[in-house]
Amino acid sequence: MVRNRQRDPRSDETLVDICNHGHPHAAAKAFEGLYLRHKDYVLRVALRFTPDIDSALDVLQDTFVQLLRRFPPTGEGITLSARLTTLLYPIAKNTAITAARKAGRFPVADDVIPEDVPAPPERDDGDLGRVLADLPPGQREALTLRFVDGMSLDEIAQALGIPEGTVKSRLHGGIANLRDSLLLKDFFD
Repeated sequence: MVRNRQRDPRSDETLVDICNHGHPHAAAKAFEGLYLRHKDYVLRVALRFTPDIDSALDVLQDTFVQLLRRFPPTGEGITLSARLTTLLYPIAKNTAITAARKAGRFPVADDVIPEDVPAPPERDDGDLGRVLADLPPGQREALTLRFVDGMSLDEIAQALGIPEGTVKSRLHGGIANLRDSLLLKDFFD
């Protein structure tokens, strides 16, 4: 039997509030609405840090399991101070990095910080993909969050756990590096 999976018209804030305080049946429906609304975003984030679709699908599942555990009765609930994607991004990213480490792609050392993570696996994105892969990881991540995911400077700062000034600096440096790229030189001239 195929269920009707139309997008829930209620806001993320409303759905999160129902997950936090609603009757268990209503909370389950609200969580399903959040999942259906944000699963494609989480999958795109996972694909930035994983080598294949199967790994990314595992990250998708693990990300939403972690989110679910934050709601009652197992967790204390969530208070949104920004868009839900701002909360989902670091969960999906860290879950993907952890999964990749377990798979042996990255060192297992606990002191590996996000800046040490290599560029995502090469995909057939053409010249732009190669240019982005050549950027320092912090700049690539800030540019992607800003111009692909459409996050505000404040949301990027929250998602990455860094000051807004650092976000601005990474964006500025990334754009400068893109302008200096031989592949994009004609685009900026």
